[in-house]
Amino acid sequence: MRLALVAGRGRLPEAVSERVPDRVLLSLEQGDYRLGAVDQVLQAARDAGCDHLCFAGSVRRMDFRDLDAGARWIAARAGVGAGDSRLLDALVAYAEAQGFAVLGVNSLCADLLTPAGLLCGGAAVPSAEACGEGLDRARQLGAADEGQAVVRAGDQWLVEDAAGTNALISRAGACHPGRDKALFKAAKPQQDLRVDLPAWGLETVEAAADAEVSTLVFEAGRTIGLDRAAALAAAEAAGITIVGVEA
Repeated sequence: MRLALVAGRGRLPEAVSERVPDRVLLSLEQGDYRLGAVDQVLQAARDAGCDHLCFAGSVRRMDFRDLDAGARWIAARAGVGAGDSRLLDALVAYAEAQGFAVLGVNSLCADLLTPAGLLCGGAAVPSAEACGEGLDRARQLGAADEGQAVVRAGDQWLVEDAAGTNALISRAGACHPGRDKALFKAAKPQQDLRVDLPAWGLETVEAAADAEVSTLVFEAGRTIGLDRAAALAAAEAAGITIVGVEA
């Protein structure tokens, strides 16, 4: 097996590279390749002798333009108005049709997956019922291919949009002062777990501390915790409870 890591933005591609050093890095974020040049990326992987692909890191949908033949195939298969899941499903289907096996971060770097249980804190551990309701709401949002996270702020529920999880947390802090807030984040029920698993890390904890979000609940085994030791230490210092809950 020879692996090509197609890398977007964020900490995840670096974390994967640390664990899989024998890989070919094809960076979208550093300007080596365009998001709309799918055939060029796959040809570069092929030229490097790669037969496996891993997609890691975030991308900007606005960069999916000036499409080559492969990207046009993906856009057509996903359909007009497609959300992220449908586009990524089409990307995986195209890569496989071109002879590549697609591996997920979940299988390459299983140690990054959120474990089940109380990870830190404990002053405000939510009940099993509260965790279930929050994660169910996150999954319902995901089923509509609109986001992966929700925040309960008092009696109000706020949902993630294209701006992402940290923006959702900041919005919750602005509209609801006080620490009666909890974030719930889960994988979309329909998504291919090889791509776009929800992620959290130190930046998530720092955003939560700034917004006075007291509790973070993540779906265990289906979310990624980046730089977990540093994130948990920061959460402990800020008095934030973090829980991993199995589906």
